[in-house]
Amino acid sequence: MEAFKYSLDKSSKKHICPNCNQKTFVLYISTESGEYLPTDFGRCDREQNCNYHKAPPKGKKAFLIDFLALNSISDKAYKLVDLNGIIFIIPKSQILEQLDNKCFVSEWYLKTSTINYLNCECKYFNTDEVNFVNEVKKTKAPEPTNPSFHSLELLDKMYFESPVNDNLIEFLKTKFTKDEVFKAMQNYFITGTNHFWNNATVFWQINHKEQIQGAKIMLYNKNNGKRKKEPYNHINWLHKAIKEPEFNLCQCLFGLHRINEDYQKTIAIVESEKTAIIMSIFLPDFIWLATGSKGNFKFELLEPLKKRNIIAFPDKGEYNNWLNKATELSAYGFKIVVSDLIENTEFENGFDLADYYFSNN
Repeated sequence: MEAFKYSLDKSSKKHICPNCNQKTFVLYISTESGEYLPTDFGRCDREQNCNYHKAPPKGKKAFLIDFLALNSISDKAYKLVDLNGIIFIIPKSQILEQLDNKCFVSEWYLKTSTINYLNCECKYFNTDEVNFVNEVKKTKAPEPTNPSFHSLELLDKMYFESPVNDNLIEFLKTKFTKDEVFKAMQNYFITGTNHFWNNATVFWQINHKEQIQGAKIMLYNKNNGKRKKEPYNHINWLHKAIKEPEFNLCQCLFGLHRINEDYQKTIAIVESEKTAIIMSIFLPDFIWLATGSKGNFKFELLEPLKKRNIIAFPDKGEYNNWLNKATELSAYGFKIVVSDLIENTEFENGFDLADYYFSNN
């Protein structure tokens, strides 16, 4: 039988829903301590009009396996002999509980083995990945810094006066109509450049006040749309190309200037600038922004979005990190839902939402 340590509050108490802002929200509680989880974990009773439901993660799933012998063979592994006399070498980290002649082995390991476990008893174990649901850590607001800005004249010159073809746009034209690609170029001011590498792409970081905080230059393969990583990562910055050594780079979210287009639209955040552009074509009902790196999903960059409804789509392998950060930020009033869509696919780590949509279209 599966053991889950959280349940919806069975009392009549209702809270403010983080999605529709109505007092119709039932929180999850710990069945062990009786304490409420953070205020974004729960279900809205307005099933037809809101339908918000965010359940806490269940932890690590494990199955109860019978054995004839279980012996430690190193500081990292056990030798398990099952009831048929078959020997398995199992990492100690994957045996979550030992009983008399039985032990709970993680589902992750069992899926890679030939042990028959599907009809065995199972339960969930708390892990470091889910401990965060018992407390919300407040992130310390960073000290303000004075960023440098590129001039709008520089953008005008590169975008309008001296346009350069870039490989990424050429690739996108093989996937979408010219009108769709042109609209995306306009929305994000995508420009080509020959700085550092021929036919590279400039991603302008324009903030919500229409100030240009930075311009990242990246090189793509025009045939497959992949970033050039050999013999090194082809990434640099425009202020280095135009010799501005005193430029104080303080990044903002890519696409941040677009949040003023429609205050009713939900903000969607991904990691890659390319993915934000592609998804703006696939799903234009969202305003698509990009962090530009895994570590940029943080307070400093998300602060202008504090009053907006946000849904984040982390790359495969980053779900828990972004979920933890979103939970911390909820203590400051952020309304962020983190999607596990990509995490639940069979993609390799690093695959993202654009990969998912291309594979299904």
